Amino acid sequence: MLAQRLLKPNLLKTVSKSQIRLASTAISQASISGLDKRWENLPEPEKKTVIDALSERQKLPWDQLTAQEKKAAYYISFGEWGPRRPLYNAAEKRTIFWGTVAGLGICTAVFLGIRHFRNVPKTMHKDWQEKSDEYLKSKHANPFSHYSQVQSK
Repeated sequence: MLAQRLLKPNLLKTVSKSQIRLASTAISQASISGLDKRWENLPEPEKKTVIDALSERQKLPWDQLTAQEKKAAYYISFGEWGPRRPLYNAAEKRTIFWGTVAGLGICTAVFLGIRHFRNVPKTMHKDWQEKSDEYLKSKHANPFSHYSQVQSK
């Protein structure tokens, strides 16, 4: 019992000193360099180790963290992985863009083709419209008062 009381404070001092030592030493550059490119492929235990080490380092003042540690901490917190991963990568975005352009081009070509090869009604020709105007003038039609263009019986 006496031995436990004597050992316990020393053990606590040792643990707290080791935690301070671990938090004050920089994380190895090999474990955090290029983290954004290899984060998805890291096994879960390694991810946990890196996260724990960075969280210990972040308890210190920020001016004591290296630039790589700051970048790694930012990427882990706010990077494009997990639920924040973009829906489409660059190649898929290009495919979607060019597919949309091709679809619009095909639709435009079909529209212009149909419009070019359609049968134009005879009432749309200039001769018909001029004769129609002459007929209305001969009948003294007044389009502003009571003239009606209903042609059905």
